[in-house]
Amino acid sequence: MNSVKHPFEKMFYKALKSSTLEDNWVFKEASQLREKGYSEAEITTVLTKLQKSLIDDTEAQIVAEALEDFIEEL
Repeated sequence: MNSVKHPFEKMFYKALKSSTLEDNWVFKEASQLREKGYSEAEITTVLTKLQKSLIDDTEAQIVAEALEDFIEEL
């Protein structure tokens, strides 16, 4: 198994720790990465992988909402 994490994963996880259901920093981080020119496919892939790896339901919901909002903006 590949133990090397994608650099975005660390960024999203840090944003997740500051997020609430009302104030989603994961979405803000994803939007900033897109503005910097990073691939939307790459961002959505990392968000999807992160969401599936989370055990905490609230954290998973925050990431799911960030992913949904990010895709809606495409």
